[in-house]
Amino acid sequence: MSKLGAARAAHQATTNRFGATEITWLIISTVGMLPLAAMAALALVVLVIVILLSGSQMTSYSPDPSSTLGPGAAGSVLTELAGGDGRGGFQESGVPDPDLVAPIRAAARECDLLTPVILAAQIEYASDFDADKEGQQGRKGLSQLTPDVFERYGEDDDDSGEASALDPEDSIHAHARWFCHLAGEAQRLLDSESVVGDHLTLTLLAWDQGVEAVKAQGGMPVIVLDSYPFRVRGLFARYTIGGTDTSTATPEPSPSGSPAAGSRKRTAPDDDGTLLTGSTFDAVFPGRNPFYTYAGLTDAMAAFPAFAATGDERTRRRELAAFLANVDHETGGLGHVDEIDRAAWGTYCDGAQPYGCPAGRTAYHGRGPIQLSWNSNYKAAGDALGLDLLGNPDLVSTDPSVAWRTALWFWMTQRGAGTTTPHAAITGGAGFGGTIRSINGALECGGGNAGQVDKRVDAYRRITAALDVDPGDEGTLRC
Repeated sequence: MSKLGAARAAHQATTNRFGATEITWLIISTVGMLPLAAMAALALVVLVIVILLSGSQMTSYSPDPSSTLGPGAAGSVLTELAGGDGRGGFQESGVPDPDLVAPIRAAARECDLLTPVILAAQIEYASDFDADKEGQQGRKGLSQLTPDVFERYGEDDDDSGEASALDPEDSIHAHARWFCHLAGEAQRLLDSESVVGDHLTLTLLAWDQGVEAVKAQGGMPVIVLDSYPFRVRGLFARYTIGGTDTSTATPEPSPSGSPAAGSRKRTAPDDDGTLLTGSTFDAVFPGRNPFYTYAGLTDAMAAFPAFAATGDERTRRRELAAFLANVDHETGGLGHVDEIDRAAWGTYCDGAQPYGCPAGRTAYHGRGPIQLSWNSNYKAAGDALGLDLLGNPDLVSTDPSVAWRTALWFWMTQRGAGTTTPHAAITGGAGFGGTIRSINGALECGGGNAGQVDKRVDAYRRITAALDVDPGDEGTLRC
């Protein structure tokens, strides 16, 4: 048989084996596989891009002590997606009990790595803010520290007479001290180049596993999204201003009688001996600007322990009422954060001061509860509070705690137009009138503006009634 004949025979055999129907199905099947092949190719491309973006850090990375965001100088894409570094602005409303906000803020100052966001996220993961929770291994309270850890780091931070893991403030501060101890240990491991990972992740890993375990495994060479550090990071958004909750955390089941995990139990402030509760604050200032928070006030009060804590209880209540009444008058019921007369903003720069007005001539207008004004006052308040208010006066209108602290700084340390501080005036017997003289006596006292004095006195009477204390002798209410 010739080659041509053989070819024809082969063709005929093939035709006989694959009829028209079979050939049609073969073509359809081949075409149908194309989308799957395309998807597989696309997935491969995406995988390559992720690896390139993360610097091949899905498996290992080199530590960078200067970055808390993650591995390498550029940080880790996966770490950022998992929740970031917890250094954003603190979303106080995320905390179910407003009375815990001030202790969280105060405790978070224990070391540079710790922030209120991190602290709140860890507390939620540990106990879901159940101060009465009792867990395994004798763990108790908000932070669920083991008994030996609390014995070492717990103190009587709420001045109750004893240190107790079931006291919220004691638990929060002990938490912060333990965290900062672990942060120091993690930094030493990084400095010795015996581990890999970023500072925050290693500290959280040490919290969960212990320092020796972190050292033994060389840090966190593999990013495990189901690990404790990343579960806690997943809660950061809930406590960060502008954050979007990305939590995948599943806290341990609560013991019988406690709220279920994730229940977000909310506790309203009650009358536990506190001179001013959150509910009373809201009642006194029903139309306040949301910027002026109760937590910001209590945080500032912690920085001035003599405020509303001098003399007998009646004197302490009167001082608190006097302060709030003057604040009410200065801000229209806590309605204004910045001075409303913008035309006057450029008049508060004293160019004769050697430090000048580095933030600009219009930057030192009235701000905050007591309307802090003039570059000289911003400089003095900033120096006293450890803040650069001369260079960044906007802190007084963007951070509630700072705003309240500037008001208490003036109240406790400045004589203003008077001969004594408002604090000394009200606690020393000069009465509410003495506080008016210190704050604005040059313009209002001695018949200068009796109408404005009357408005201050009216506010004082209203707030003393809310605080259940008499306003004092009639003759001491005006100046």
